[in-house]
Amino acid sequence: MWKFNLKNGKERWLILLAVGMIFLILSFPTGNNKKADMPQMPTEAASGRSSNVKYEEDLEKRVKKVLRNVDGVGEVDVMIVLKSSEEKVYRVDKSISSSLVEESDSSGGTRKTDEKEESQSTVLTGQGSANAPVLEKELKPEIAGIVISAQGGGSPTIKAEISAAMEALFDVPPHKVKVLKRAE
Repeated sequence: MWKFNLKNGKERWLILLAVGMIFLILSFPTGNNKKADMPQMPTEAASGRSSNVKYEEDLEKRVKKVLRNVDGVGEVDVMIVLKSSEEKVYRVDKSISSSLVEESDSSGGTRKTDEKEESQSTVLTGQGSANAPVLEKELKPEIAGIVISAQGGGSPTIKAEISAAMEALFDVPPHKVKVLKRAE
């Protein structure tokens, strides 16, 4: 630092001040330690995605297990794709009030006023800070399509049986089920 040709003391003090500020900034904690110490709560999108993947994998395993035991199918691979994510429906209290007012003036004219008021609130359980919404129902994701690769997939009869089974199990239309012959 002293190799620079600094004419007056002001320039030296400015450089020392800048170096001091850099050291000060570098000495502050970055916040990574706090994240490591605190339990991580997954975001709704991330947890929804991971539960969807798990749901897909569970369905695929169950279908595989069933199809392996069917005569003529042989080894099988299954891929199920979901159209949406799981949806939770919470109980809601709805209140609707309406009123109809008819007014007449002295000159014989009438006026009708119709007012409607709606309000909604989520039903909560528990007391104090432990309130939680009441879950009315959970809707499983809708299936977008199914692809099955089976050793017996070259046979039209086996293809038809597998396709019919998937249509019955998952209530999907035939054009969303594709059965392929597995490569040896």
